[in-house]
Amino acid sequence: MNPQKIILLSMKKLPRILLVFITLTLGAISAQTADKSAPAPAAAQRLTKFDLDFPGGTPGELTAAIQQAMKRPLNAIIPVEYASWKLPPVKMNGVDVLQLFRAMEMASQALEVVATGFGQYQQGMIRYGFRANNNQPIAESDDTVWYFFVEGRVARLPKISRFYLLAPYLDAGLTVDDITTAIQTGWKMRGDATPPALSFHKETRLLIAVGDSGGLDVIEAVLKALDAIKVKRAVVEKSPEEKKTKS
Repeated sequence: MNPQKIILLSMKKLPRILLVFITLTLGAISAQTADKSAPAPAAAQRLTKFDLDFPGGTPGELTAAIQQAMKRPLNAIIPVEYASWKLPPVKMNGVDVLQLFRAMEMASQALEVVATGFGQYQQGMIRYGFRANNNQPIAESDDTVWYFFVEGRVARLPKISRFYLLAPYLDAGLTVDDITTAIQTGWKMRGDATPPALSFHKETRLLIAVGDSGGLDVIEAVLKALDAIKVKRAVVEKSPEEKKTKS
């Protein structure tokens, strides 16, 4: 082929090559510009950090304290049967709800011993806390819904009722508040999460208690310990005639 024809042919093709090159270049520049102008993908939501100084209390009181510390609402569900569950004091700095709830669950694991009556006891491991979405991996956010749970509780016997006549103790100078405070202190020291319910009937001076046998045993132990006060008062109130007769 004639060299002149080859050069002429190349020059004819040159504009097309330049056109393709320019088109590709402009496309790349346009894509880069679009990437810069387009909004960046939403970053994973971060949980709000907060400081918490919780003195202890119920799950509802804890969620209220968290909301106050976060300065925003917390979605939480607390089953009725666990509404009065006692939680320990918590003091943390710079945490979020996920860190807090996971730590609380780990710290809650303990051995529970329950009196089943007739001097028999049953034991098992227990843990409680707040979980989200059935504890499955989720994209946690401040809008996550949490629920309070209790796991591994030892099966308990049905609640029973007992009645205690407080008249001898009241006549010995004690008050109903003195007696019930001592009983409640015993329950607290045992770590009873759901102690028996107490009610004083003024007309008959009966203390009515409803709960499991282990909790009721504490009442009987307290009254037995107070018998010394009752006996002492009875001795002091003996008349001089009775003392002379006895001597």
